[in-house]
Amino acid sequence: MKISSVEKCLNVLELLGKNPEGMRILDINRQLDLPQSSIHHILSTLLPREYVTQDPETKKYSLGMKVVALARSVMDNLDVGAVSKKHLRKLHEMTGETVHLAVLRDKKVIYVEKSGASSGLSLVTYIGFSTDPHAASGGKVMLADLSEEEVKAMYPTGRLKKYGAKTIKTVKELLQELPKIREQGYALDDEEYYEGVRCVAAPVRVAGKVVAALSITGSVFTMTPERIQNELTGLVKQTAQEISQDLGE
Repeated sequence: MKISSVEKCLNVLELLGKNPEGMRILDINRQLDLPQSSIHHILSTLLPREYVTQDPETKKYSLGMKVVALARSVMDNLDVGAVSKKHLRKLHEMTGETVHLAVLRDKKVIYVEKSGASSGLSLVTYIGFSTDPHAASGGKVMLADLSEEEVKAMYPTGRLKKYGAKTIKTVKELLQELPKIREQGYALDDEEYYEGVRCVAAPVRVAGKVVAALSITGSVFTMTPERIQNELTGLVKQTAQEISQDLGE
């Protein structure tokens, strides 16, 4: 069965998405076994519409900003909160702790869904509650998905707002922590935002991109380091993965 021109175009875009360092026409030809003339025609059509971009020195093609804009539009319109409700409720019932789902918008962490009351906590949260990302476990999870340049742009002075005695103080310290968060797949807030409160969070993804953060919040008395390590970290990562799957990850 003959491959349609649309399918050829999609195959090229998907291949470029898997190779962010860029590819030459010959590289694409070798991997897709398409005629170089066809590849050149596809790229020549996509280039002026900014679906692809070409490095003038290396001649390599990469995905363009139009693809980024479309992806961002999809993610912005996902009703992550509605999809996650049953998962938050289940996680709250399993842990007995408050569970939040947050997104990153306009340099702020915004809670879009919640399960469980904040009884016993000095910190009271609600849907719509917002704060700076560097002091929250969910915020740090989402920052870990950004580039170093994007993180620096969020904090142009290099100094971070202090919420508690343990709050990260500088962008330099924050950037040193983010690689560890990416590697382990979760982030902690050990009384960094509020004294007596601990949180652990994991990323929710769509198409490999972090679109939200799922977190468990509780007092230092119920969320001990041992319990976080042995129980809660696994639960929050597993539940975040289940939400990601429901969103089409």
